[in-house]
Amino acid sequence: MPSRRIPRLLAAALAIPCPACLEPPPPLPPDAAADEEDAATTPLVWEGRGPGDLYAEGEIRAFELYQGTTLIGRSWGRYLGAEGKGPQRRFRFETRTELLLPGRPPVRAEGLLVLDGAGNLVEGYERSEAVELRFARNGSVLRLSDGTREDEVLYEPERNDTAFMAHSAILHEELMLGLRRLEDGTMHWRVVSLSGGAPVEWEATLLQAPRRTGEEAVIRTNLGEEITLAGGRLLQSRVADSRLLVKAVSARWPSWTIEPPSTPSYEQADASFAIRELELPGRAGEPELSGELLIPEGIATPAPAVLWISSTGREDRHGFAGPPPVDLGSHEITDALARAGLVVLRFDERGQGRSEPGPLTFTDQLEDARRAFRTLLVQPEVDPDRVLLVAHGEGGLRALSLAAEQGKGVAGVALLGAPGRPYLEVLRDQAEASLSDVPPELREQAKAQQAKMLQGLKAGKVPPELRDHEGWLREVLELDPAKVMAKVHGPVWLAQGGKDFEVDPAKDTGALLSAARKRGKSSSAELATYEGLDHLFKPEPGRSTPSRYRETGRAVDASFLADLTAWAQAATRSRGKAAGKRGR
Repeated sequence: MPSRRIPRLLAAALAIPCPACLEPPPPLPPDAAADEEDAATTPLVWEGRGPGDLYAEGEIRAFELYQGTTLIGRSWGRYLGAEGKGPQRRFRFETRTELLLPGRPPVRAEGLLVLDGAGNLVEGYERSEAVELRFARNGSVLRLSDGTREDEVLYEPERNDTAFMAHSAILHEELMLGLRRLEDGTMHWRVVSLSGGAPVEWEATLLQAPRRTGEEAVIRTNLGEEITLAGGRLLQSRVADSRLLVKAVSARWPSWTIEPPSTPSYEQADASFAIRELELPGRAGEPELSGELLIPEGIATPAPAVLWISSTGREDRHGFAGPPPVDLGSHEITDALARAGLVVLRFDERGQGRSEPGPLTFTDQLEDARRAFRTLLVQPEVDPDRVLLVAHGEGGLRALSLAAEQGKGVAGVALLGAPGRPYLEVLRDQAEASLSDVPPELREQAKAQQAKMLQGLKAGKVPPELRDHEGWLREVLELDPAKVMAKVHGPVWLAQGGKDFEVDPAKDTGALLSAARKRGKSSSAELATYEGLDHLFKPEPGRSTPSRYRETGRAVDASFLADLTAWAQAATRSRGKAAGKRGR
């Protein structure tokens, strides 16, 4: 499986380092008691112990996390014991973390670590309510997978300078320090993130050495931590720049657990169409793209066809995205089109499903749509004069651009919940709408931060939190969908859910419809609105939120599917009649 970039398990709302928990060294032998004062001058802080000697079986370590004087989280760790014998002996640890956000439910995660006798990572997982990230080491390679994508990280156990960390799991830094020799001078480790981030270089220096067993030792790290240890146990860790304090407390093991998130899967509902695997040919150096052709049973060929263009550019052919795993319902739409007698091409976006990863700029995503379009045109079942583009959400921007390029080579375009205004305006409305979810006491601060971010984007400055999307953003911010619509030939069908929070049901469809109708009478434009449907065209009795997308059992609305397929049949039928007249 190719290496894929995996997002962090938990959004790092707080940059929380993990202080250390150490066992005291063994007592001095009787004949060494007289030399205690000389031993007090040694630069050695801790000898390091094996994973089975650090804790008693079942022992719990608990910590509280403060920002200033505000409690912002808790972290627990527990040693579960050992299994196996000899070189195959394994040591198991579990963790729980709970971040406390004002006005919101706690953000929780749990983890499992399995270590070998040398304290090296063997396997385990980190799990939140949204996603599970599993990891396993094979030699010097650590593989991390969220179930759909995989990442490989160098892990060299023989060098004893590789450690591991998960977001807010304090036990992990305890293990890093407890398993290794600590002494005066600079100590270096390469720390692998088990939450899906890049490895970091960790350094620490001794600020205060203990003169006797049980006295305090203080170390300072390059992450800004000042960690105080006493008798091999953590007293506290401070990060002055962020006013963060982590301190050990006595606490019971939390009663809550987290069930593994469900992973969506596709099953063909009936035998009304066949499925054929396809590769999408591209230019040298481009990632390999995979997809499939849905071929209705019993159709007369060459037949009308549809190219499906997904919303985010980060979905597989069925509309499964994440983490967190979510079923966006695309397979229900494409299946319905195939059942209506249209050949359909749907494909895995870059880095999804069976497609290789690659840059995710708008230009790259548009080129992938071109590859899919060219592939569809040459299929023996397809009439190249009757090919429609059907696109969801931001995929509508790619569909409009492709249709404008192809001119009369596209028989029609259906845009489902697509943005119709410059993207900065869409982002501004999204930001304002999101303020209702912010606690009242933080609303003004959030509003000011949003304004600063939007002003920066307007000036061409992409903030750090959006750096992963920088290439895509820079290009999309220059795009005006209404202006591109003016270059599109053929019929356009706009569908919009009234509960959509990602685009404005009035402003965006209004801009698109106005531009489409200005093209002249020969290019028809229709708008279909569905007041009770969300951005995914699924029924929404309440307020639509991103968390609702993750709920299973929500199906795409049948009346919407009927309207879409009826429009597609009519548009390709009309195109076929026009082609027949030209032939005569």
